Amino acid sequence: MEVSLNIRDHREFLDHFPVGTFLQSRFWSRVLTAQGIKNWQLSVYHDHQVVGQCLLYSRKLFFGKSYLYAPKGPFIGVTDPDQAKEVFALILTQIRDITIGTRQRQEIFCRLEPNIVPPLLDIPYVRSESIQPELTTVLHLNQSAEELFTSFKEKTRYNIRLAEKKALTITWDSGSVGLEKFLSLLPKTSLRHRIRSHQRKHYEALIQANDNEGIVQIAWAHQGKQVIAAHIYIFYGSTVTYLHGTSDYNERHLMAPYLLQWKAMQRAQTLGFRYFDFGGLAPADGSKPSWEGFSRFKRSFNGREITSPGTYDFIYVPTWYTIYTKVRQLNRLTWDLKKKLHL
Repeated sequence: MEVSLNIRDHREFLDHFPVGTFLQSRFWSRVLTAQGIKNWQLSVYHDHQVVGQCLLYSRKLFFGKSYLYAPKGPFIGVTDPDQAKEVFALILTQIRDITIGTRQRQEIFCRLEPNIVPPLLDIPYVRSESIQPELTTVLHLNQSAEELFTSFKEKTRYNIRLAEKKALTITWDSGSVGLEKFLSLLPKTSLRHRIRSHQRKHYEALIQANDNEGIVQIAWAHQGKQVIAAHIYIFYGSTVTYLHGTSDYNERHLMAPYLLQWKAMQRAQTLGFRYFDFGGLAPADGSKPSWEGFSRFKRSFNGREITSPGTYDFIYVPTWYTIYTKVRQLNRLTWDLKKKLHL
C-alpha cells in the first residue's frame, strides 16, 4: 500500500458510503478553500485502487497552537482488520508529516471521525466530543414514491397533505437567489433553537464551491413573495443530505418543512440518488436538548438510524492537549450559561 497527497475527487470510492461523504470530497475542499482555510486530501492505494481517503484541515487554537480535523473521515474501504490497520497507520503517518511541514502553528493533536473504530496504534488517542453528529437517520430511495410516502408516520403524511392543500409553491435554486431566501429566515431559526449558525461567508462559500455542478441546491416554500421555509441540500455521490433548514415559526401551521423534505426526496429519486440523509439527530445521552424538536421532525419520516463510530483525538503534545480540554470545558460552561440567560 502507498499513501499520497492529491487533489483527485474519488467519487466512485466515496459512493460506497451513504453518510457524510460530501465532507470528504473535492467539493468540500473547495468550500474550505473559498473561506481561506488550508486543507489537505490524502488517499491510500492498494493495487492502484483507492482503499482509504481523508480530507482534513487546520483549526486555530490559542498561543500559536492548532489542530487538524477530518470531518467524517477518514473513510477506510477495506474490511480485513490487518489491512484496515495498515491503511489507518499510513494516513496517520502522512498527517504527522503535514503537522511537521506546516511550521506556522504547532498542531497539538489531530481529530478524526472515521467510519471504523480506530485500531490499536502506537500514537495515543482518546474518545472526544463529536463536531459532526454521530447519529443520523437515512432513507433508502430504492422504492416507488408511493411506497416511500406510505412508509412515513401517519402524522407526517397528514402534514404533507395539509401543506399541499395550502397551495405552497416550492422553488429550487443553486445560487445567490436561493441563498438570500434561506438567510432571510436564519437569525430567527437560530435563536428559536438556541443553536449557533455559521457566518454568512460559510454559506456563500457553499454557493461558490458549487462550480455549476448543482451539488448545493436550495429549496424554499412560499406564498407569493413571503418565504415560509427554506432548506439547503447537498446532492453528492449516492446521497442527498439535508444540510440546513430555516422556517417562519409564525407560519408553522402551514407545515412547509414537511413538504420541502418530501419534494427533496422526490427530486432525489428522479435524479437517481440512492439515499436521503437527514443530517444528524440529537445524541442519545440528552446532551443537546435544543436538538430534540428538529430530531422528532426528522424521525417522523421513519428512516433507518445510523450511528458512526465516534470522534477520536490523536495526541501529539499531551501537556497542551490537557490545557486545551480545560479551556474547552470553560467555553462550554460559558455558552450554556448564556443560553440559560436567554430562556
